[in-house]
Amino acid sequence: MPMTLPTDTVHLRLETRQYELFNRPLGQGISRRKLGIGAMVGVLWLVVMLIAMVNPLSGVGPALYIVPPFAVVHVGTRLDDSGRMRMLLWYDAALARMPQRRVVLRNPLMDTAHHTPRVLRIAVTTEVHPTQPARTSSRSQRTRRAKAGA
Repeated sequence: MPMTLPTDTVHLRLETRQYELFNRPLGQGISRRKLGIGAMVGVLWLVVMLIAMVNPLSGVGPALYIVPPFAVVHVGTRLDDSGRMRMLLWYDAALARMPQRRVVLRNPLMDTAHHTPRVLRIAVTTEVHPTQPARTSSRSQRTRRAKAGA
């Protein structure tokens, strides 16, 4: 019976962590990846709030400055079943909705400056005869005749 060994590709992440603060143990602490994501989201949200001219000292100002970035980082850094962060799922969904970035290569030898596009219309008509039996191909008729004669 073959034995499956665990892989260390996703599970091995070398990063330094802060294990104590003021001589008190913090356990695992917060990973630097989450700190980096939180800093980026916080700065982007700060810019949005400053553009919207929300006063940070007003009644709802502190809640508007703190709660949305915290919620985005908290929900976005959770891991799904495959071990990926939800932020990557959001990024994939955004890329799928964006237009493609493929460049259309044109023929440099063809002069398209004087080209005018034309609309081409095609009318297709069909006839359906449900009373006629389906016709078989001539090859299958020949094989039937050969089998009948044999």
